This record gives sequence, structure tokens and C-alpha cells, in this order.
Amino acid sequence: MLSLDQAKAFDRVNHEYLWSVLLRYGLPGGFVDWLKTLYAGAESFPLVNGWIGCPFGVGSGVRQGCPLSPLLYVFAIDPFLRGVDRGPLAGIGMDRAAPETTLRVVAYADDITIFVSSRGEAEWVLSEVERYSESSGSKINRDKCESLWLGGGDPGFDLSDTLPEPQLSTKVLGIEFGQGDYPHQNWDSRLKIAAQKVDQWKGWSLTLRERVNIIKTYLIPLLLYLGSVCVLPEPFWTRSTVCSSRCYGETD
Repeated sequence: MLSLDQAKAFDRVNHEYLWSVLLRYGLPGGFVDWLKTLYAGAESFPLVNGWIGCPFGVGSGVRQGCPLSPLLYVFAIDPFLRGVDRGPLAGIGMDRAAPETTLRVVAYADDITIFVSSRGEAEWVLSEVERYSESSGSKINRDKCESLWLGGGDPGFDLSDTLPEPQLSTKVLGIEFGQGDYPHQNWDSRLKIAAQKVDQWKGWSLTLRERVNIIKTYLIPLLLYLGSVCVLPEPFWTRSTVCSSRCYGETD
């Protein structure tokens, strides 16, 4: 499992590449022209401890804080993801009844994870990364990339001259994956965080409605996301129930 780290992903998007991708995906030319106008003549300036430097032109990247920026970046990264998914990767079988259903790449914005089964596949992925970088302006930070061997025993092939050695565990979108009992490890740390939050709220004078709103806003999302990836292990059933009861004020 290769976890690729991109250096300044949102800041390095080449504008000419982005306009070409948008047109290739069928967006109206008039809409793309509006985007070009929005980005034309963009400037930025350094601000350090109240000191304002001279402005300079910005010729790449999507604007920080703009609601369009995440969508534009999705368009920018999508050709690379589709190319990898259609590439010569064996992937991981997801359905025994449908062997053709395989997982090759998953991504959330610039957080990309790719599954390779041989050194040749890893080298092909890196060549695709280089090709994409030349077109889009992106750059992979190889020092921050990570790899995790999913098979039992020692790694079956060497990547030390291209990527860091496989780690015992790696974090993908906030969840720690490893060869050990990673559901147990993730739930243990997550329930500790939940318990700390509940202890913090215990000193507050809250109505039942306010307690319910806090649980729905801060506690449930903390656990629901992890539960969609890792089933709550049975040894933690009691801990999760006690945590919820304490939040409602039913126990000391």
C-alpha cells in the first residue's frame, strides 16, 4: 500500500493544464472563460508579523478559501486517478463472487493511496506520477511518502531505492492501518479521546436537549467515521456504552 504525499498540492496546479482538463470533461467554454477571468492578474504578498511585502503575480494553484477550489482540484487530479485505475495493477479483490471487482487506488482530495503487487507495478505507478507531474505542475514529496506491506511475513519486493521502506503502520485519512490488530488500536485511542471530551463536559450545567446536541455534533461524528471502516471490537462494547451514559449524566 503506497501512501503518496504531494507537496503543496493545491498551490501547484498549472492553470493551462486545468483549463484544458475542464474543456476535455465537457464544461462549457464560456464557464471556463469566466474562471480564466477570475484567476487573471491574481496577486499575493507576504505578511510576516505585521510587515507587508511587495505583491507578486500568482500563476498557478487554486485560491485558498474559495468554494470552487476543491471542485477544481478534483478535476485536476481525476485524470491521474483514472489512469492508475485503468493501468496494469492487479489490485485487491473486493468480491469473491466478482473477481473483476478490484481496489487499485483510493483518494480523498490530495490524499492518494495505491495498491501494488510487485516492484514492476510500483515502478509503473512512479512513472505515471512523473508523467502527471510534468503536465499538471504537481510534485510528489518522496520523503513523506509511506508504504505498508499488507501480506504476511517480510515484504515480497524491495522499494528502498524509490520509496521509503515499508512501515509497521501508516495513517490514511486519520485511521491507522497496520499488520497487527489495527481496529483494536484505533478504537482504543478514539474512545480515550471521547472519554476526555465527556469528562470536560461533565462540569457544564446542560439541559437534556443541550446534551443531545453536543453528542450529535461532537461525539457521534468522532466514532461514526471510524465505525464505517473498522467494526467496533466486542471488548469495547462496554466502554462505548459507559461513555455514552456518562455524557447523558446517568453515571458518575
